[in-house]
Amino acid sequence: MPRARTRPLAVALLLLIACADITQAQRRRPTRAPAQPRPAPQPNPAQGAAGPDKYWEAQRSIEAAIQQLESYLRDVPGGERATTARQQLDVLRRMAASAALPEWVRMRDLPLSEVPEWRVASVEPLPDVTRVTIEIACRRKDGKDCHFHPFDRSPLVLIDDAGGHNPMLEAGELPPDAKREDREGRAAISGGRTISVTVVFAPLARGATEGQVYYRDRNEAVPARFKIAGRR
Repeated sequence: MPRARTRPLAVALLLLIACADITQAQRRRPTRAPAQPRPAPQPNPAQGAAGPDKYWEAQRSIEAAIQQLESYLRDVPGGERATTARQQLDVLRRMAASAALPEWVRMRDLPLSEVPEWRVASVEPLPDVTRVTIEIACRRKDGKDCHFHPFDRSPLVLIDDAGGHNPMLEAGELPPDAKREDREGRAAISGGRTISVTVVFAPLARGATEGQVYYRDRNEAVPARFKIAGRR
């Protein structure tokens, strides 16, 4: 056989042998298992439950301190620590209020500038009564007044989520910057001012956690809603 023909055959034979060796090596090499995803760390249920439990425990402690200070002031209203107790009580009441206060709503469902807004600023559920602080704000910026029906002439009612229908027991006094007018027996507050009125209702129903306040007879206002902090 001429040398020119044998050279291509030799090269082809070498290539076939090399390919065979590579194939055998791949067959003998163990197949690598696919990587398994690592399991995501699972949260500890005990840690998750501890946070809310401690929070509600703190709320109960605040409520207990409020009740103790109120009891002290009822027993010794002019005592040596009465002034300090009232200051502490005011701070604790603000702490016990909901972290996010209810939104302002209109006291009449009419788009008039003279209609003020109101909301429930705090709720104190006591054994014999429910003390509610209501804020009323006039948003006018034209120097004129807002008008509303005072609660001693137009009583309120409190409806809670446990089925309680709680009548108003005390209307609370209007602050000096709320003027009474003869026109329809309404009260007036100046534009840009906000007043607070503390109204006393009958005790809340057992298990109540939220509710709403509105006029008993002249129900023109959007109800002022509230939630009671520390209750579940």
